[in-house]
Order: sequence, then C-alpha cells, then structure tokens
Amino acid sequence: MYPEKVRAFPIDRQVFLVREVAAKLGNLHGETATSFWKAKATELLDLVVGTGRDRTAASDEVRRFFLAVQRELLAESNGESAPVLSA
Repeated sequence: MYPEKVRAFPIDRQVFLVREVAAKLGNLHGETATSFWKAKATELLDLVVGTGRDRTAASDEVRRFFLAVQRELLAESNGESAPVLSA
C-alpha cells in the first residue's frame, strides 16, 4: 500500500476567497489596506503551513494568491469578469 497525501486546493484558485479579498481591498486605502493585506497574508501563510507545506512553498502560494487578487481588482476596475485560474 502507498501512503496517500491530501493536498489542499491552492488558495490562488479559490475563486470565492480571491473575490472576497479583492472586494474588501477595493474598499480600503492607504495604511488600512496595507494592514488588512498583511493580516490576511499572515493568516493564509499559517493556513497553508498548517496543511503541511514548508514555509517557502507556502510563501510562494500566498504570493500567487496576491497576484490573483490583483488581477481581480484590475478586472473589476475595467468592468470585466476576470478568470482567476492561472496556468
């Protein structure tokens, strides 16, 4: 028998979460937005590390999440619906 590994769905592909964070950030500005993002990034990093990923891989995943949020914000500002999934 082979031991099975369960791998969590990458956070940057969780459409609801990406859109939720983008909507919140879209309504915040300056230090408030920065504080919100830092708290969310820390929360997500802890979540990903808790699934068994090493800290470097978890940081990369949070970085990809941030890029997905940025794409969503850009799409919203252009009045488009952005595909969240990346290659």
